[in-house]
Amino acid sequence: EAMRAAPSRAFVRGLPPGASSPRDVPVRSVRALAHPRAASVDDASTSSDVARSRRGDSPSTTGRKGSFTPARGSASGRRPGSSAQTSSRALETASTAASTSAPSWKDEPAIGPLGIERAHLPRHVAVIMDGNARWASERGVAVATGHEAGVDTLRTIVRCCGAWDVAALTVYAFSHENWRRSRSEVEHLMSLLERTLVAELPSLLEEGVRVTVMGDMGMIDDNLRAAIADAVDATRRNTKLRLNVALSYGARQDIVNACRLLATQAAAGLIDPEDITEDVLGEHLASRTLPAALREPDLLIRPGGERRVSNFLLWELAYTELYFADRMWPDFGEGDFREALAWYAGRQRRFGSRG
Repeated sequence: EAMRAAPSRAFVRGLPPGASSPRDVPVRSVRALAHPRAASVDDASTSSDVARSRRGDSPSTTGRKGSFTPARGSASGRRPGSSAQTSSRALETASTAASTSAPSWKDEPAIGPLGIERAHLPRHVAVIMDGNARWASERGVAVATGHEAGVDTLRTIVRCCGAWDVAALTVYAFSHENWRRSRSEVEHLMSLLERTLVAELPSLLEEGVRVTVMGDMGMIDDNLRAAIADAVDATRRNTKLRLNVALSYGARQDIVNACRLLATQAAAGLIDPEDITEDVLGEHLASRTLPAALREPDLLIRPGGERRVSNFLLWELAYTELYFADRMWPDFGEGDFREALAWYAGRQRRFGSRG
């Protein structure tokens, strides 16, 4: 389940008079995003594709729903300087939005020191953001309010990671299976993600957060795909924290897609089947948006009371420590994150050995 802004601190407001769609609604705070191999926005080809769709040219993929299929764009279609133009446009758009709606993260309460030695901290934390709908149901409010409340939690966790030197944060924003939900809920989530990216981009830039997104970008609409490409391009040089968002992502589909690509290469004589190793397969997975040393999470956190991984990073979680919490995602705060990291610091990770 995805993203947050609590009713008492509503970051995404309801439709005001005269607003004809959610995109007309001003957003105060909306958090971050990141993307995969099947259509990695971190790839120049995808950014080129999205830029063309914004200009009104024919994109290589449409905003359709379908099977887990890579969105393919041609790098040769990129005009000289288009990356800089995209980044400039993203900054201008984000700055305009920020000046009217989104406060700087520096205006938020400071994140306190963690008190755990850096050597005992995970370098990469993955989070299944679960419990938004149940949180909303318990309070008698709309499911959309629960998702909006989740945005606030995400912002807090991103800020904590930056303050405590966690190198990478991968969040499960929307699964491949989530497309089965009602059309109204899916449309709200897509709109919320888009508005979050635009509103939060100035703070992400200011705080050194680099955004990547992994998932099937062929299944989302052109506007969200363009917002993702803008955020990825604008934050490309940031180095403090990698914020990797799993969007329209499913691990089983990802592994099958990688196997198909390798099988095609082998059939064409481009690769010897004997040369297909774990590392080679890993290079064809969605998580290649991250550096090789950061692709496997050290710690997975799942709030919301469930005890399963729900088709999330199945290949990458082989040796990940799994932490489950009963608190719903919208209520999961700095203190809960501290407890999870303290629990991790007490684990002995042997990776099959007895050392």
